[in-house]
Amino acid sequence: MPEYAVLQSHPPDNCPMTNKAVREFLKNQFPKNPAIAKKLGIKVKQELHLDPDHQAFILFEAPNAEAVRDYLVQGGYVHFSRLSFHLVTPIAELLKQVDDMPTIY
Repeated sequence: MPEYAVLQSHPPDNCPMTNKAVREFLKNQFPKNPAIAKKLGIKVKQELHLDPDHQAFILFEAPNAEAVRDYLVQGGYVHFSRLSFHLVTPIAELLKQVDDMPTIY
């Protein structure tokens, strides 16, 4: 199944550590996210905070990019975060294809 990575960030004033509204929202919403993932057919493989910055990394296994997008919307991440969405290719797989790629230098 394809993998997708999301880098999540927010400004300090929108951090659950400092913003009461965001904190309460996350305390209520976060426990619901496994059910949302199951409904959408996705597996959250990693969900890590990048200390001490206001960033996180989430690695998904999902049938398609739309399922990940829907998870991020339904899970409420879009309410307090900027999200950078990426397709993921294992480096070993990429190296198998390297000779098929044209060079520019």
